[in-house]
Amino acid sequence: MTDEENGRAPRRGPSPGQTPREWFAGLLRAHIEEHGGGSYEELVEATEQAHLRVAKSTLGDALSGKRTPRPETVQNLVTALHHRQGLPGEPELRGWERDYEHLMDLQSDRRTGTRSAADARAASEGRTWPRRFGPLPEPAHAFLARPGLRVPPGPGRFLLTGAGGVGKTQTAAEHVRERLTAGDLDLVVWVTATTREDIVAGLAEAAAELTGSTGPSAELTAARLERWLAGTRRTWWVVLDDLARPQDLEGLWPPHSANGVTLVTTRRQDAALQARGTVIGLALFDAHESLAYLTSRLGTYHTPPEALAGLADDLGHLPLALAQAATFLLDNEMSPAEYRTRLAREGARLADLVPDGALPDGYPLPLSATWALSVRRADELRPSGVAGPVMHVLSLLDGTGVPGELLATPALSALAPHPCEAAARDEVHDAVHNLRRLSLLSVDTTTPRTPPGPGAGPGPAGTLAGKAIRVHTLTQHATRDLLDPSERRTAAGFAAQALVEGWQTPHLPARLDRALRANAFALAGHAQDELLVPAPHPVLYRMGHSLGDSGQASAALRHFRRLREVVDARFAPDDEISLDTRGHLAWWQAKAGDPTGAARAYASLYADQDRLYPPDHPGLLQTRQSAAVWQGAAGDPHAAVIELKHLYELRISLGRAADRDTVSNRNHLANFLAASGDHAGALALHEAAWREDEARLGPGHPDVLRARSAAMHHRGELGDVASALAALRDLLEVQQADDPEGPDTFATRARIADWTGRDGDPTQAVALLGPLLADRLRVMGPEHPHTLGTRMDLARWRTAAGEPARAATELTELLADEEELLGLDHPALPVTRAALADALEKLRHH
Repeated sequence: MTDEENGRAPRRGPSPGQTPREWFAGLLRAHIEEHGGGSYEELVEATEQAHLRVAKSTLGDALSGKRTPRPETVQNLVTALHHRQGLPGEPELRGWERDYEHLMDLQSDRRTGTRSAADARAASEGRTWPRRFGPLPEPAHAFLARPGLRVPPGPGRFLLTGAGGVGKTQTAAEHVRERLTAGDLDLVVWVTATTREDIVAGLAEAAAELTGSTGPSAELTAARLERWLAGTRRTWWVVLDDLARPQDLEGLWPPHSANGVTLVTTRRQDAALQARGTVIGLALFDAHESLAYLTSRLGTYHTPPEALAGLADDLGHLPLALAQAATFLLDNEMSPAEYRTRLAREGARLADLVPDGALPDGYPLPLSATWALSVRRADELRPSGVAGPVMHVLSLLDGTGVPGELLATPALSALAPHPCEAAARDEVHDAVHNLRRLSLLSVDTTTPRTPPGPGAGPGPAGTLAGKAIRVHTLTQHATRDLLDPSERRTAAGFAAQALVEGWQTPHLPARLDRALRANAFALAGHAQDELLVPAPHPVLYRMGHSLGDSGQASAALRHFRRLREVVDARFAPDDEISLDTRGHLAWWQAKAGDPTGAARAYASLYADQDRLYPPDHPGLLQTRQSAAVWQGAAGDPHAAVIELKHLYELRISLGRAADRDTVSNRNHLANFLAASGDHAGALALHEAAWREDEARLGPGHPDVLRARSAAMHHRGELGDVASALAALRDLLEVQQADDPEGPDTFATRARIADWTGRDGDPTQAVALLGPLLADRLRVMGPEHPHTLGTRMDLARWRTAAGEPARAATELTELLADEEELLGLDHPALPVTRAALADALEKLRHH
């Protein structure tokens, strides 16, 4: 680093033939002339008036160069001249301190007759080079060299960065030992850099030894090392280990030198710090490195490779975690399997799974304490007090990828105390990056960019949309360990509400839906009790529906069965929460392929609600409708028609004709009339609804166009396909202008393709379904039921269009995907098998 970079004036020195004292006396005389001049008597009087008396003889010796003045003499004279001129404040003494220190160095060189006084002193005291200052860490047990990671031999300045526990200190120490062993390193200064006081103390010790003098303060003595290093011909390394605050090095950076290397190890990732040198990132072990390390440490002690690999996975391949776990296993004669069981046990604390007494490899703190300290430091950065609560929330979520959209939700914006939501959102964004600066998390930008989430405006929080926030599993574990019950409840509440708000994103992308679901299940695993008190949080239901809506109906059914067990254990059977949970469970029982069981479940629920609710209660009527619908889906459409007709008439009599539930009731009634073969009756219902909406809203309203298309569907079933297609195309025109990638738009395109095929043009149906499949794959994802359904329709129409071979191939692939995604008992599978059999039959006769 140059003198200017350290905030000091450039070095000055004697002219040829001039002694150091003469040079310094000339500086004093020039300064006196610049500040009003004067005789010796006038100068002494000026010092007396400033209550800083300097004797006339002392002044004469200093200004003639006869003797070296004391540092306080120089300080008193400069201060007196400053006050004599009436200048405000105190004079700037830094430049004079530098010149005085340089004078000391020059005089030391002249006394020893060498470039550095350190050589002469070392020789006289029986000490030889290389020299070492500061305690170099002891070599790690079974240190694992990483061939892909090398600190360049220098010269230069390098920043070894990474999260706590990845091995920065041991890596730096190993490189120093290699250079010492090679014999090409003369000086090592190893400084613990966790505080400025530690840095000053370490640098000052080396400076005092190497320059042979000390300054008026430890800071000034430490600063002398920079000049010595810049001028020496010896090779040197200065290691600043575990730099906690970049500003602590202000004015103390070692210089850029052709003979030296400065190596900083730090968790900090500040841009200003990284601009100081070449950044070398230190990552986690990979699976092979973890296995090699554990095998080396544990030898043959209960260490089959698969057990060690599982242990490494559980510890996230963090080198320090592996070291502490290995020592714990050896100290406690414990197998990796038992350690993993303890680690996974609910309520297990990391502090209870590290060795007692001294930690391995000289590490000063257990992992949990290291991360807690980093969180506190991040919380102190501006905006203060926000990073901690953000980290509490992140510790309960999916560390492999928290969607950035969550940080833009109103729920998480509330973690910042700012009364303005936009400003609070900015502060949460800044807190996330403060945690990143301390290497407590990373922000992954490799995920596809999607529209900003709810509440995300043009501010910084919106910029996290489409990015994944990743937190190491043990960092999360350590953070959770430190949460008291109140903090845990608070963090869980914020996280749950943020997830619910995230699911409210318009046109939710499949990627974001998957990420929200993964984070919801992680939250439920860490905070189930908190999410059930005082009542089950809506996120517990929303995550189950997300699972089922993605095509995993059987998994959704299992989720709601578990949720019902938990609810039944906490709430009375007649509690509204218990009844509501039964309704969710019955829905996914039907969707998972058991409409008969679902119909019975809804009928049983209706009987219980009928005892508790008044006869016109909306929930009671909706349960009655669900029981009828699934009775019809189970094979009894006539019974469904009778029940739905009675229910529809009841709702009309209650004055609820325009209610959403009544409209749904009418649509189901029409559908089951059609299923019973009564398309005329179905048409009458939908046509009446269409005309009512048209009179109320006008002919071009989207709701009117939807009602018209529903009515025209039945006209198509009665043979008027042209009317069905015309109605759907009119509806599609409006939908594509309003929401071209919305699910309703896609559904209308699918119906147009189906009617086109049914109208005798299967080739055109294929042409329409191909682009639709591409759009659904892109927007909804490959596992979505609508995407799978489009693949089915496309293959079916390929068969009809004379392409049975290609259709058979596509159906074979679809069947395998459905078995994996939906389960072997899903009702979609028999339909796909029948379509495949039809394609193969056509192929045999093709």
